[in-house]
Amino acid sequence: MIDRGAEYDELLPVYQEVEQIAFELISNALIGSGIHIHQIAHRIKEKDSALEKLDRKSTKYKFLSEFTDMVGFRVICYFSEQVNAVAEILGKVLDVDYSRSIDKRAAIDPTRFGYISLHFICSLPKDKGYRDELSSVKFEIQMRSILQHAWAEIEHDLGYKTEFAIPTKMRREFSRVAGLLEIADECFDNIRKYVSEYEEKAHNDILNGTADDMTIDLVTLKAVISYGKRMSAFVERIAGISGAKIVSASPESYVVMLPKLGITKIGDLYEIMDKFEDKAFMLAEGTLKHSEIDTLVSTVGLYYLCRATLVFGAYSETEIFDYFVAGGCDSKRALDNTKRILSLRNKYCGAKL
Repeated sequence: MIDRGAEYDELLPVYQEVEQIAFELISNALIGSGIHIHQIAHRIKEKDSALEKLDRKSTKYKFLSEFTDMVGFRVICYFSEQVNAVAEILGKVLDVDYSRSIDKRAAIDPTRFGYISLHFICSLPKDKGYRDELSSVKFEIQMRSILQHAWAEIEHDLGYKTEFAIPTKMRREFSRVAGLLEIADECFDNIRKYVSEYEEKAHNDILNGTADDMTIDLVTLKAVISYGKRMSAFVERIAGISGAKIVSASPESYVVMLPKLGITKIGDLYEIMDKFEDKAFMLAEGTLKHSEIDTLVSTVGLYYLCRATLVFGAYSETEIFDYFVAGGCDSKRALDNTKRILSLRNKYCGAKL
């Protein structure tokens, strides 16, 4: 009689090696593709679970080595439309047995509920020099969206894996939730597509100088900093004061702060540059000329433009205070910053405090 426990112990080191190699291949391929993945989970089936399955399916399997899911991976994407892209990428770095793989997204009866995912049966590529005992091991990769994963996990926790196992009164609720998740998945895909198209439009309009009427938001402000020739030149000019290096930073806080200065369109921002760019540079020079600062954030141009606008513009003390509060300052810091602005105004404009 075959000792199944001993068979598992003998195969375990091979499975562990395959798991490690496959994980590196999958991770490197997805990182190189630029696709942002929520999670890559992996595991080797526990001995008790493997032996139980072998007993339960003894008519189909005689040996543990016949299983295709002893080593398993799960790639969780943020969006359902990413699943196909992930599958295409993994198909290039692994040997996929398409005859034994299954697309449960297409296989599921549309009148029923259930989690949907793409399952690949794979092995390490045979032309990359791996030992035969490694490249002969079959393993499974499941690819699904994060919402599809949420459904599967909840369904598993409740213990209902088929429609027939669910009490009749609960089937309607299950179906409603499944429908909501499917609609939500589609909505997220649509939102992602819209954001991508909007980012491309902002990019092109900034480059072409046709963005004046675009509302200031995080997308358009990032585009101004990354692709706006005038803003880039101004930032480089400031960096040249101390020979500093520019590092990327999010302009998110300025999405809230700029409207406090009446700047709501990209055109408004360019008008501020027309009016205060030289004064902003003067303020930057006064701070950085004799400093040892060797790194500046990419929003430094916005920082000094706003500072110059506050100093040389007609803003009241309350409006200046509100500007700093909008930027996340507590009352004390906002008051201190307001005093500094008024002090600079007095210095350069001769205004009375």
